[in-house]
Amino acid sequence: MWARVQAIDPVASHASWMENFPWTRLAGVAMPGERKPMVDLDRLRLLGPVEARALLGDGNFGGLYQRPDADLEALWREAVAETRDAIEGPWG
Repeated sequence: MWARVQAIDPVASHASWMENFPWTRLAGVAMPGERKPMVDLDRLRLLGPVEARALLGDGNFGGLYQRPDADLEALWREAVAETRDAIEGPWG
């Protein structure tokens, strides 16, 4: 699935578009249109919880907040297929 994310948009992270599925969105909440710069992950790893929260702000580690629903549908289909393969294992 990560390969699909990278093929759609290589700047994706926690709380960015790749976790913003149509069925998880809050009604009436407008997403920022700009791409958030990637957080310095090396610096983030050195911070305690309070400092990390201050650095991250809204929780998005970097990237767009939302992409077209077709991108999310492609990602979802791939995730479901990978999950089914993992559940069925070599016996499926």
